[in-house]
Amino acid sequence: MRILLDSSPDPESSEMEVAQNDDAQLALRRAGELSIELGRKQCTMAELEWYKECCENEVIGYYDSFKSQNEKDIDANLRRINLARYWDDIIEMYERHELPSDFKSQNKWLNAAAAYRKLVEPLDIANYYLTHKDGNYLTEGRPERHKVFERWMEEKDKTRSSTAPRPRTKPASLTQDPCFWARVEEALKDLENLKQGQHQRLQSLQKFEEHVTMMKNSFRLSSDVFLKGSSFTRWWEEWEDYKRNHSHGWSSP
Repeated sequence: MRILLDSSPDPESSEMEVAQNDDAQLALRRAGELSIELGRKQCTMAELEWYKECCENEVIGYYDSFKSQNEKDIDANLRRINLARYWDDIIEMYERHELPSDFKSQNKWLNAAAAYRKLVEPLDIANYYLTHKDGNYLTEGRPERHKVFERWMEEKDKTRSSTAPRPRTKPASLTQDPCFWARVEEALKDLENLKQGQHQRLQSLQKFEEHVTMMKNSFRLSSDVFLKGSSFTRWWEEWEDYKRNHSHGWSSP
């Protein structure tokens, strides 16, 4: 006796495939909506770039200007908050699986997030130290969005070609280390503690000087870092003065 096998599709399996297709289409639609919104956020970024340029014309730099919270700085803060909400929403949507699974590896979003971090994270740092003078942004105050975008970029870099990037021949328009100003703030505190006799701070200051030298020699620091009124310039001058009084033959970055 021949046994006939039922070759009809499993209804439950078919329903699951339909649901998955619907979810995928919905994720693509959401990504498309975010892409349209990204265009508007680029205008906000352009406004912050203009703010940065205006501050540089005042020979102070946008990082230090932001901490004074004058009218133009308050406007910049509103734009900072606006952008933070947008990127926080993106991360939440991705973690809820509401966006395409390859979203975090798409160059469009990685590049947009990297540009956002380089321009806006210095303002997040300035905002943190406005109210947490004794805190440490790097270990206590860094928003999760910046950590997430950094991880996404690191994961993507592992899949890229090992070819070394073309060396820079002129200073970057934006400092390539988004956390640079937090390192400056900590170096200022370390230097003050060193002056008070906490000699264990010397090693961290020397390490920061090496970091600055590497960044400067590879043109990864933007020109606003070296403005006369910047926090970095204040640290540099005080550090050089300390070295002159306590050692011989030390060179500046």
